[in-house]
Amino acid sequence: MSSMAKVAAFEVLALLIAVFGFGWHLKTVYSGFVASTDQGDALFERDVLEDYGQQILDELIRQDVKTAIISRSGQKREKLPEGVMFTHSAFFRRNDQGGYDVYNLYHGEENRLISSLVTDRPADFLRLLQEKDAGILIPDAATQDQLYDFLESPEYKAVHQVNYSLISNPFDLRFQNCNEFMLYVVAAMFWETTDTEAIRQRLMKTIEPNKLKASPIRRHIGPKIDERLIMEDHDGEILTTTFGTLTQLFEREGRLDTSYVLNFTEP
Repeated sequence: MSSMAKVAAFEVLALLIAVFGFGWHLKTVYSGFVASTDQGDALFERDVLEDYGQQILDELIRQDVKTAIISRSGQKREKLPEGVMFTHSAFFRRNDQGGYDVYNLYHGEENRLISSLVTDRPADFLRLLQEKDAGILIPDAATQDQLYDFLESPEYKAVHQVNYSLISNPFDLRFQNCNEFMLYVVAAMFWETTDTEAIRQRLMKTIEPNKLKASPIRRHIGPKIDERLIMEDHDGEILTTTFGTLTQLFEREGRLDTSYVLNFTEP
């Protein structure tokens, strides 16, 4: 083999290694970024998760909160994309027993491209927690009351898109993840419509989603490594919804009481 052919072969091999390596990077990092699932190996023991869940409840009870949005990180923060603190979000709604029910969107396990709406407990919500904190978004009192009723109305489920994507674009209606679903729920409640196209059009004038950076090669290889990394709904930019996007919507609609990070204390 000539020296030129050897150089060419080496460059091809290096490119394949780099592409495959970044594919695994997408799988391990971006899959943790917005993975809407309650399945997987827990980092913390169940009693620790129960204690952390109670700390969230104590915070909400202390402030007499009826409904809130809570986010947790299912990936170590240093592995998350720039500007992203949390990965999975859910609605917390006070129940008759003095606790809170958690309203989630989770993708399936047998078919990870289909999602369903699941109500569980705080410790279940925290099952895949990787960082010892949670994002807390508390609407103003009137919005809490409105959200309390909305979560049990047919309109809540009406904006659910079952086709799941890890990094779905909130300005495209073909796919959805947990944070985008919540964005559309809140928008449907604010603007009194379940017409998702009308919501999409208004969101485009109201919010600025998070932008994720990826080269054309990385965008191409990602879906081959993890089928949940769908790129069909992204054109020039990769846009997705985060806890910060949700906070942004509440702020711009004048519906936010407070938004902050709760650091858990050791049990």
